[in-house]
This record gives sequence, C-alpha cells and structure tokens, in this order.
Amino acid sequence: MDDPTPTRLLAILLLAILTAGALLAQEDPAPYEPVHRDPVGTRLIDLPTPFAVGQRQIEVLFTHRFQQTVNQGSVHDLWGLDSGADVGIGVSAGVARNLDLEVYRSSFQEDFELAGKFLVIEQAPRVPLSLALRAGADLLQRSGVDDRRRPFGQLVVSRRFAPGVNLFLVPSWVRDTPRLRNAWNLPVGMTVPLPGNSLLEVEYVPKNRDLPESVAAWHAALSKSVGGHIFELVVGNSRATTVDQYLGGDSAAGFKAGDVRLGFNLVRDFNF
Repeated sequence: MDDPTPTRLLAILLLAILTAGALLAQEDPAPYEPVHRDPVGTRLIDLPTPFAVGQRQIEVLFTHRFQQTVNQGSVHDLWGLDSGADVGIGVSAGVARNLDLEVYRSSFQEDFELAGKFLVIEQAPRVPLSLALRAGADLLQRSGVDDRRRPFGQLVVSRRFAPGVNLFLVPSWVRDTPRLRNAWNLPVGMTVPLPGNSLLEVEYVPKNRDLPESVAAWHAALSKSVGGHIFELVVGNSRATTVDQYLGGDSAAGFKAGDVRLGFNLVRDFNF
C-alpha cells in the first residue's frame, strides 16, 4: 500500500488543526464562544462526538445490546429481549476543559477501550464546525483472540445546522480488526429533532472496501435528556460498540445487513 503511514497522517492532521486553533486564538475571543449544544454527550450511539465532558466532570456510560435479532425472535421471547446481551460500562473524565480520558469495557471478548480525546475547536459564530482528535487502543482480554492490542486514531468532525440538526463525520483508522490489518473507514452520524425535546440519532458505518465480506452497519436511537441523564433506545443490525469491532464491518460477533437488534444506552454526568 502506497499511502503514508497512519502515524504520519495523524501527525499532519494534528499539526494543521493546532495551527488553525492558534490563529483563531489571536483574534477577539467573543466571536468564538461556542454555540448552544444539543444534548448528545460525548458519544452519539457508538461513534464519538467531538465534545468534551468538561473540566472536573465525569460521564458514566452503560450500553446494552441484545444478542438475538428481532427477526429471529417471537412473542415467546419478546423478539430477542429474553436473550443474552453484550454489556458495556465506561467512564470519561474531564482532566481539562477540552481534554477527556476514557475507559470503556465491553463484555464481548472482554474488550477494554482506552482513549484520550482533545477538542481542538468548537463551533461558534465565526467557526463553522467542531473538531476533535481521539486516539487510544482496544485491548482484548479473552484468550484465543488474535492481535489482542489494537491501537486506533479518529478525527471527529461535527456541524450544527439548526437546533437538533447535527452532522458527524468520523474518519478513523485501527491497526487490527477481526479480519483486517490497518483498516480505514468513514463512519457518519446525524441527529434530527423530535417532539418533546427528543432527538432521533442515526449512525452508518460503510462496508470496508478492503474486505469483500464486510457488512455495512447501521443504528438508530430515540434519545431523551432528563435531569443530567441521557436515555437512548437503540435499534440496529450490529452488536459492535468498540472501534476495532465496528470499523471493518467484520465484527467477530457476526451480523447481516438485514439483522435488527434492540438495545439501549444510559449516560449520566457528575461533578467531582
């Protein structure tokens, strides 16, 4: 492959973004006060958003993905709700205003995702979008798994067009997936407003062009923010919640384009 190494590309992106941030910082700060955020938190459904938790803030995340699909279920098992589930627990800590440290653990293959995210610029009247850099590694503790250490890097871009209307682009690289080495992809997400101050959230991870058997993953969620909590009722075709499992469209859990699975996310913010 003739492309520059992932490390070099990430370094170039970081230098460009930091240079832009330094130039903006020389101007009058008033026009760069962030616009109002919609309640999407630091994570959309599975994809990261560019936003930081905030200094001296902690965000706790619980994810739940049922293993049986709705189309394989029936009224006797509540269309998969009686099946087992992949459970995830995560914590993000705001060590600075624009810097988060994250730990997330999925029960599937005992996958620990360790990451840092730096919010470089946030959308404001004279700043058209928000940008963040996220890097880390997925560390799989289940025995018998190949390539158990899987570093990754992500550039997270978002644009708020109107209240409740947001677009997210997350160009990403991970060194290893279940079937790929040095996998690249461009997941996308969006939100649209619903009545009652709720949001409809949608994510799409295209099939990876380097793997013919790759399957595109999609998720949708009904999201509601109440008293420091964000509740998300999730439907989608894949159980993957970590970068190494969703980026290649080749999750070791296996899934098909026509699968429909249920799940939920619960997010809670705390001061410390």
